[in-house]
Amino acid sequence: MGLFRAFNKYKNNIAIIDKEHSDLSYKQVLKESNKIKKKIKNKSLILIISENTLGSLLAYIFCIINNHVAIIIDSKTDKKNILKVFKNYEPNYIFLSKEIKTIFNKKCLEKYSFFDQILLKNKINKKKKLNKNLSVLLSTSGSMGSIKFVKLSRNNLKINTDSIINYLKINNKDSAITNLPISYSYMISVINTHLEAGGSIIISKYSLIEKKFWKILKNSKVTSFNGVPYTYEMLIRIGIKNIKINSLKYLTQAGGKLEKNKLKEIINFCKKHNIKFFSMYGQTEASPRISYLKPEFSEKKIGSIGKGLSGNKIYIINDTGKKILEPYVEGEIICEGKNVFMGYSKNYNDLNRPNEKNYKLKTGDLGFFDKDGFFFITSRISRITKIFGNRIDLGDLESLMKQKGYKVVCLSDNKKIFIFIEKKYNKTNLINTISQITNLNISSFKLIKLKYFPRTSNNKVSYSELKIKRC
Repeated sequence: MGLFRAFNKYKNNIAIIDKEHSDLSYKQVLKESNKIKKKIKNKSLILIISENTLGSLLAYIFCIINNHVAIIIDSKTDKKNILKVFKNYEPNYIFLSKEIKTIFNKKCLEKYSFFDQILLKNKINKKKKLNKNLSVLLSTSGSMGSIKFVKLSRNNLKINTDSIINYLKINNKDSAITNLPISYSYMISVINTHLEAGGSIIISKYSLIEKKFWKILKNSKVTSFNGVPYTYEMLIRIGIKNIKINSLKYLTQAGGKLEKNKLKEIINFCKKHNIKFFSMYGQTEASPRISYLKPEFSEKKIGSIGKGLSGNKIYIINDTGKKILEPYVEGEIICEGKNVFMGYSKNYNDLNRPNEKNYKLKTGDLGFFDKDGFFFITSRISRITKIFGNRIDLGDLESLMKQKGYKVVCLSDNKKIFIFIEKKYNKTNLINTISQITNLNISSFKLIKLKYFPRTSNNKVSYSELKIKRC
């Protein structure tokens, strides 16, 4: 069982809308895929250095249709890390844009070009032992600070995609835009659901603050808009009240917690314009979506991640691993379902391993469920630190500091709390404020000024990069 097996059914529908090249029907997508197929005949390990372009999307579709294993990383990834991935995985082929093909001049041969893409063949073309169910490898961080990848099977992707199509009621008249990087699991999920349902993907490489993005959005009659907290923060900043897109049916938000006041603003906007709003929760390891909050509960259960997707069981465990049965008791959120990944990989030797997770994911998120069975996230286990025996939630600390007028990002080594800032604040006032909030001595903190917070490809703060900067 796999994705994109019904493209012939929708052959006359437009699959990809691209104002820089040309729109492609499902029939034309299959035709382009067959051209590439003549160059890659056996099941291969293929690295896609992706951008939000027609060529990158076609490369991904080709891999899915023809059961190749795709490693997807963003083109903005540091060159050293791209070469590190190449060295550790030794892919048979590479899809990348013409502008960056020189990275592999001595290592690969050019085999084919189409639209903005080049297909390269590794000069050392070793036959790989690949698990027969393996389909896609996605980065665990997005920042590519490490080379650990999440292994997703064809079955993982298909099951999660079908569940999402069902609850969002996506059909062949729906369309979504690539406002997030194609390499990001949430964007991949949006692509999968719309193409599996016979809908359209609108290609855009522009950010929300560029006029070209909004021109494409309005001209293409997009029906769904999908974003992470940073996306909606930008929408509010540029004036969400002024946005008028009559074709919009629903908005979805995942990828982290949106501040309650901003969440209320988005919900009010949707109510005013008769647009459905879905808050969701997921992780790349879950292919990637785990739960959703129905629009009718968006105000009553504001801040909730809702309930599990169809076929996806979520529950809470305590420190001893025992399931929590009482509401409002905090513990770790566990996800069980056929959408849960096969395991992690660090190099190509991990790609032939059997499923190591047995469809059970310890999310690393702390939370609880209420008396009605709705789940809420309170924190991240990795964001809990202990300083001199005092348990500090760094996520809560950042929020409390923001309420005091300080935009900070915090890390800890369980000895000190490192406070990163972009703006110039009065150091004494800032340290005294954080000291009062935490009841810790001022010697427990170290202030570090940055030009800007490093961010992952999906615009989350990159804590892995901050760890390097704290030294």
